[in-house]
Amino acid sequence: MSSLQLDPYDHQFHWDPYPTYKALREQDPVHYNEKLDLWFLTKWDDVFGAFRDFKSFINTGATSLEKGSTEALPYPMFIFSDPPEHTRVRNLFMPLMTPTAVQALEQYIRDKTVRLLEPKLKAGKLDFVDDLGCFLPMDVISALTSVPAEDQDKVRGWADDLIAREDKQHSLSERNISGFINMATYFETHSARYEAAGNAEGMVEIMLRAEKAGSMNRKQTVGTLILLAIAGNETTTKLIGNMAYRLWQHKDQRELLRRDPSLVVNAVEETLRFDGSSQIIVRRAGKDVTLRGKTIPEGARVGLCIISANRDADKYKDPDRYDITRGARDHMAFGMGIHACLGSALARLEAKVVFEEIIKRIPDYEIDESGLRRAHNPNVRGFTHVPASFPVR
Repeated sequence: MSSLQLDPYDHQFHWDPYPTYKALREQDPVHYNEKLDLWFLTKWDDVFGAFRDFKSFINTGATSLEKGSTEALPYPMFIFSDPPEHTRVRNLFMPLMTPTAVQALEQYIRDKTVRLLEPKLKAGKLDFVDDLGCFLPMDVISALTSVPAEDQDKVRGWADDLIAREDKQHSLSERNISGFINMATYFETHSARYEAAGNAEGMVEIMLRAEKAGSMNRKQTVGTLILLAIAGNETTTKLIGNMAYRLWQHKDQRELLRRDPSLVVNAVEETLRFDGSSQIIVRRAGKDVTLRGKTIPEGARVGLCIISANRDADKYKDPDRYDITRGARDHMAFGMGIHACLGSALARLEAKVVFEEIIKRIPDYEIDESGLRRAHNPNVRGFTHVPASFPVR
């Protein structure tokens, strides 16, 4: 057994996982943590191959690391499924999430960003997560799922409760389960209210129509709404914090962006590659799989370490350098293949708009490192607080 041990529940590991990932890529790329009974793939080729081979690395019951976690949550989410079920449900929402479709939201996103920023400009202080990242993605996904403004804070709080993990917590806690139950109760009422009123729009309308057609049931609708509240909020929130931190940490890159704001699209992609908010995506071995001389047994949980793969020197030249001119869009920050993140175009657009406004308004912000606070989750990587100051505008 390797002396290296990857424990994605270790809070200290969350601060800087990259040295561990590099060591694993070099010494033990198909890594097994016996204590946790988890396998991890850390090399680009292996992670890419697992995403593409959806019959050997299945999604059903595999999207969370904890044993039995999906079985404990009674509202099914389509990301826990495989074709043909996954394809059928995913295709219901695809028309709303294409790059062309989400482009219609750009002005809405920009207006909301400016409204969140303006009071902070007068104060000379901003927390990129607590004042901006927490609110914008939740507002946008709420617009798509018809969650009113007065309910967004509590839905976001429940989502935070569901994904939070204490140091070395290897199973779901009462807080996690309570967060899930609160969201499920809310979205049960939410769905019923729109069904009774007959005035549903966006994703809620799609799901209620699918229920009438018999292609979804109410539990699937509620599970999907929970999924959207988490996925549409948490990962983009963390991406905004990560990007603010990395641009501040690499001031030469921020200066390039200030001189040429058109590079913001590249900067988003480089942040996704260099320090993406999705750390590990989980699959389950659909059969015995042999990689690099090791056999992963059928049924085993397998963590696809995408932020490790995105720093693989066999894929990227000088991978530990943050370079916004790199222009690499072939990273796996949003997964790959048939299960690639449905909301990737929306997340990219939100980050693009936010940092266009940041670079235009406060390009010289300074981050207070002593105030940085990490979110702790084995799958999602980022901050809960990124406090910054700048000259009063």
